[in-house]
Amino acid sequence: MRLVTASNKKVCVGVFVVLFTSSVGYMLGSLQSMEIMEEKAKLTDKLNQAELELFEAERQLVHCDSELGHKMGAINSDNSFKTLHIITPTYNRKTQLAELTLLAQALAHIPYLQWIVLEVTKTKLVTDFLVNTNIQYTHLDSEGKVKSGNKCNALRNIALDYLVTSSNSSGVVLFANLDRTYSSELFDKVRDIEKVGVWPTVFAEEEFVCNPLQFKLASPKYPINLGSIGFNSTALLKTARRFDVNLSDTEGISSLVDGLVSSNEEITVISCDAQFVWFTPIF
Repeated sequence: MRLVTASNKKVCVGVFVVLFTSSVGYMLGSLQSMEIMEEKAKLTDKLNQAELELFEAERQLVHCDSELGHKMGAINSDNSFKTLHIITPTYNRKTQLAELTLLAQALAHIPYLQWIVLEVTKTKLVTDFLVNTNIQYTHLDSEGKVKSGNKCNALRNIALDYLVTSSNSSGVVLFANLDRTYSSELFDKVRDIEKVGVWPTVFAEEEFVCNPLQFKLASPKYPINLGSIGFNSTALLKTARRFDVNLSDTEGISSLVDGLVSSNEEITVISCDAQFVWFTPIF
């Protein structure tokens, strides 16, 4: 019979502690491995689901592209969907942001549209505003060239010069001031203008009657409100006519019209009484 000495007891206890510690460590390691494997399985499931959703999204995108292609083909074969070039000078004043917002809302859902916004010097307010719209726009300034006279007329000339050099200048030009309120319905009516088209601006002094077209103001030759007229851009740009910076907006418009037509009979009346545009100066 072997006697268990105190020394042997210590050895046995030491061995037990080592074995116990190893067992616990192994069990903890196994638990951690199981947790990692479960987490990995969950992540794999999420990845697989994401891949399925991505595949479905790509399938829908291909379908949309196909549908859009068919519609674009139909639209491009239709002369009524010419690009609208909306030219808007703007300058710092209390109502500037409100007026930009109103016009942007009218333009937001109009297809085939380019909004050309002009300032004497670009400002952060207008730059930030345009970036946050969903409208195709071009933001221009005068590069220090506009200093006196009718600055809005000068800025409009910059826009016309820009269109001359643009690869996408065909379509219809409208001069949309911020002190007018526009119905989006107007923009569906003006795409087939061959030379010059007119419609009323409610509350404006430049009025006309139809059948035949006659203007109520005696001067200038074609006293048409800025908000009441659209031009075929190809025809307008060929004339090389520009706004006179020493004249009023209406006088400038009259000069442009005079370069395109020889009489009232050549002007297309889009509407004689529809309410598409309102002259609404706040200050």
